[in-house]
Amino acid sequence: MAQPDNGGIPAFAGVERFVEAFDKLVTQPRRHRSRVPVVLFSEPGEGQVGRGIVAGLHGRLHGRETMLAPHAHLDSPDGSAGAPPDDPVLAQLHLFSHVIRQLMETMPEGTGRLRLPCYQLLRSIVTAPPAADFAMEHHQELKDRAYEAHREGSAPARVLWWLGGRDHASGGTLLELLWNFLAGPLFQRLPRAVYAWRAQRLMLGRSRRRPRWYAQWARLQQGTPPTDFFRSARDLVHGVDPEKFDRILLLALLADLDAACRKRLFHPWRRRRVCRFVLLVAEAGDEDSREQRFLRELRSAMEDLGCTSVVAVAGGVRSLAHRIPDIEAATLSAAGAELANVAEHGTAPGRPTGMVVTVGRDVGEAADDPAATYWLRRRPTLAPPAPRWGPRTEAASTVGGMTVLLLIMVGLIGGTPFGNRDTDACRGSTFLGTDGQCVGVAEGAASFGSGSGERAVRDVLELIERQNGEVQKEQGLGGSAPTGPASRTVVYFGPLSGGARAEDPVRGGTLAELRGIALAQRYVNAQALRSGERVPLRVLAANAGDRFKDAPDVARRVVELAERDRSIVGVIGFGQSRRQTYKAIRTLGEAGIPMVGTSGTADGLLRQSGHYYQMAPTDSRAATVMASFVRHARMTGGGRTARRTLLVADPADAYSASVAASFRREYRRDTRVLLYTPADAPEPAPLTDPLDGTKLDAVEDLAREVCDAVADEPRTAVVWAARGSQFQLFLNEIARISRRCPKLGVLGDDDVTTALSEVPRPWQVFGGLTLHYVSHGRAPALAALGNGEAAAFLSAYDTVYGKDRDARTSTMRDDAHVALAWDAMRYLALGIDEAWRGTGGHDERLDRSLLQAVLHQGLGEGGFDGATGRIDAHGAAGGGRFTEDKLVLVERGGAAGPRTALLCGVVARGDVRSKWGPGPHSCAP
Repeated sequence: MAQPDNGGIPAFAGVERFVEAFDKLVTQPRRHRSRVPVVLFSEPGEGQVGRGIVAGLHGRLHGRETMLAPHAHLDSPDGSAGAPPDDPVLAQLHLFSHVIRQLMETMPEGTGRLRLPCYQLLRSIVTAPPAADFAMEHHQELKDRAYEAHREGSAPARVLWWLGGRDHASGGTLLELLWNFLAGPLFQRLPRAVYAWRAQRLMLGRSRRRPRWYAQWARLQQGTPPTDFFRSARDLVHGVDPEKFDRILLLALLADLDAACRKRLFHPWRRRRVCRFVLLVAEAGDEDSREQRFLRELRSAMEDLGCTSVVAVAGGVRSLAHRIPDIEAATLSAAGAELANVAEHGTAPGRPTGMVVTVGRDVGEAADDPAATYWLRRRPTLAPPAPRWGPRTEAASTVGGMTVLLLIMVGLIGGTPFGNRDTDACRGSTFLGTDGQCVGVAEGAASFGSGSGERAVRDVLELIERQNGEVQKEQGLGGSAPTGPASRTVVYFGPLSGGARAEDPVRGGTLAELRGIALAQRYVNAQALRSGERVPLRVLAANAGDRFKDAPDVARRVVELAERDRSIVGVIGFGQSRRQTYKAIRTLGEAGIPMVGTSGTADGLLRQSGHYYQMAPTDSRAATVMASFVRHARMTGGGRTARRTLLVADPADAYSASVAASFRREYRRDTRVLLYTPADAPEPAPLTDPLDGTKLDAVEDLAREVCDAVADEPRTAVVWAARGSQFQLFLNEIARISRRCPKLGVLGDDDVTTALSEVPRPWQVFGGLTLHYVSHGRAPALAALGNGEAAAFLSAYDTVYGKDRDARTSTMRDDAHVALAWDAMRYLALGIDEAWRGTGGHDERLDRSLLQAVLHQGLGEGGFDGATGRIDAHGAAGGGRFTEDKLVLVERGGAAGPRTALLCGVVARGDVRSKWGPGPHSCAP
């Protein structure tokens, strides 16, 4: 059905009134709140209007730059992410886990961490083994299990338990058993007893005269008030029917959410929780569906508790449970009026807990979900009131003079001169960077952040730290080993953390590179410590800040550290081609420090310093292959070759500009260039713009230009030369206006591989997408061709990360970032080994100047077969600091996994691919 034009917008007047009432309820002050009925969009047949409105509300809450209100959005058919577990109890909890995870992840900035003590306590009980396993008096084992679950989310509890040591059941040594005997009662058993006592008061109340919600619910179930929470909870919760199961968990969750909105005198983060929690369900289904059962029990629980902190809206209601009375609203306009009345006068006791809204008639038959979503997205987003002061500022002002006095005392005791730039909250040799995060050089993960997306990064840094410790232990805490050389230190240089609204290190490729570094270190050190004929390696982490914003300053810190620590022989990383990366390479090169790049590809990287060696193919090399692919591949609608080409690039980004310029030079056909620079670009636009094309101000404009071109000529290919972090935003916009362009063929640059770690995947965001992307080496494909190094890499990866089931990192085994980092580390290790052998066993002569000489002249055997193809190691003296015919692949993405469509370059010694496809076609256009 045709998309309505601007003349159809007045049909959404009812939507506008409803949204205004919704906004008012979400941002309503605490003291004026009352219970809000659950809104249910009912529509005939398979209509999608309600689903579209829910999607639009989700966009309003999400905001443009930050979360505006805490919310959970259930958009899949079963209301959860992925299939539920086979265990019936865990399957019941699956939807709850998805809701809670989203609520925690969408807490607005400055509102602190969402804690759910009642729900987490009940969850630990319902997931415990059957009651027969807890036969001890007072259910002591059940209390122990609850405290164990509490420790998983409480850092103080974990620290106290660690201080108590390990007992016999945990496999402790004799010394640990003795320490546990002395310290266990204080650090383990006492905190566990205090936790059980607090749990009793949390759930039952301080006395029978002032019972808590659980005590009231249990009294209704049993007829008598409970005296022991753990015994009562185990008897009531275990084995109940699904509806009662949902009811008790929802009561716990809503009690926690209400408590999370109450102010506390010394908790300034809570005072910034000015918005209600919002639950959005895209498809509620029929009355027997899991979502409707959840909504029914939610309504009852909200009424029982008088919950005022939650607003719930559900679309796609196919049938209703008629045994529950509802408020009937014939139109969206009437629903908006009813909600406005609730916001103004509150909800009277005894009023129905739900409101059924019939959508479709007032919105119009032509107004399906894309239209409603598009209209809502064009409206101003939710605008919650912003406090004048931040939580940290308010906390500081609360303690006032005491804080100032404490700082003065600490400064005097520590002898730290005031005004020193290095005096900040960071530890070791790190310092505060541009985004307020600790940047610099450190060993391990202690000095770096642990925000969203950084937990996985910290896990790898902790693995590297343990491997560093193993080297120290084997070599007598830093001395030369009797059978081999002393260890040398390599510095990894990359963006390990980001500031507010910064790019996620998982999506930015940093996590993948770190995994490759850690695996290669483990592989190299296993050989070195076993044989005594190779140099073991330690790895330090240098955080260059979000998108290398602090790279020049951090490079100077690396130079200062290398002057004091002679064991530092090289730097590895530089995975993003940015102008700040160029400055850092020049700084390190001037200090004479050898550098090996990982996934950086811009031709300009090699021009910055003669001490820089590149593992990845250059942009001009990749552009040659891309041009051949676009010319011959059947990548457009209907499986045909392209007649027209659109090139999308960011002229302010060094990498994007390099890829785009190289592609235009190699393709040599008429190509329309669309230039788009995101508003949060980390670097300013260049003074001179080498790319000519149509400049666009917003991603919506970019999507519209592409869609119009494809509608005019379906055989239009899009070459994405911009950053992968913008690709999902582009696809979101394409999906909203896809009526005119239902199919889209895209060839992405190698940075698009970072978008494959996002959930949902690109082809799930836009179902009409045919995605091909450049890869610098997919190890499973190369191992199948007989590449032994690729097979060794896969074996190492599966040993450490083979059980990784995280939705975002599960695709990393195929990610070239990991294998490139492995090859870079192996290349540097081979150079260090050859430099050591060149000293004749005089270990003190091995330093970075000798390593630079070896790399400049080239490794002795002239190259090695890497996990990403053949690595030419002839060095500058042999013709260059990179592999000219480096392997390049083009992969086709899809739900079944990547499939290689093109392979050009040197796979291994003697295996050179210069043709591809059924033509076969030349790798050069």
